[in-house]
Amino acid sequence: MMLMDISFLCECGEQIEETIDVPMPNFTAEKNKDSGVENFDQICCKSCNTQHEVYVVNTFDRADCSVNYGGTDVNYDMPYFSESDEDELAWLIQNETQIDIFQNHIKSVEKILEADIDEEAYFSLLVMLYGHVVAAVEAYLSSTFIQKVTNSEELTRKLIETDPSFSKTKFTLKEIFEEQEKLKLTVATYLENLIFHDLKKVKPMYRDVLNCEFGDIGWLFKAVAIRHHCVHRAGYDKENIRVKLSVDILKELVVKAKGLTSLIENKVSPVTMLETEIPPF
Repeated sequence: MMLMDISFLCECGEQIEETIDVPMPNFTAEKNKDSGVENFDQICCKSCNTQHEVYVVNTFDRADCSVNYGGTDVNYDMPYFSESDEDELAWLIQNETQIDIFQNHIKSVEKILEADIDEEAYFSLLVMLYGHVVAAVEAYLSSTFIQKVTNSEELTRKLIETDPSFSKTKFTLKEIFEEQEKLKLTVATYLENLIFHDLKKVKPMYRDVLNCEFGDIGWLFKAVAIRHHCVHRAGYDKENIRVKLSVDILKELVVKAKGLTSLIENKVSPVTMLETEIPPF
């Protein structure tokens, strides 16, 4: 969520100045016309208690705001991030420990698998661990891409040139200068809001921007689907049948996940990978 400063005049003569929430655009949309995300709010005049209806829509192209369905003139600025949001994005940009975080997750999973738990409870444990491993892969894919791209002008340019959402974004001359100063945050925000289990989009992004080919990741597509059952139905599919999980299945997932992250690290951070590689089971 972003913020926007707006001001308008109430019918009673009170000048109202407020900061409202602005949703992020739909970054999964392919066209600007489909990227709009709306938000409705109310602002109460402190002088006369009149409720003013506020509407804002944010797209790739721009953010627009209206008050009382267009019946009240309103002044508004470009959306911006709060300091806390900017701190979070700055951490993503500066952090270089993506593989370490992933490996710590995997080490924890391997230790938990050794726990002595009864059979019925063990299924619930496997459900949680399966979802955890897939989430760790998604987090690694996201944070690694963000860190590499936002810290390289060349990679940022490649992203902007090859990604349809960025290539269709329009800016005024004033906004171009403003965006230049905060381009890293803009790119990081866009990437953070992508759904990194949407592998059909993530795989070509890694290929086109980082020149990193994943190879056959059919296993990960399947794992994401199983994770959906684990997270949303506690390990049962739509027919209320338990998904097939076992220690061996989870260990195989861990091996493949480590293999994928090793492949990526060898491509984008070869020195780091040599220093931190996890030994196999």
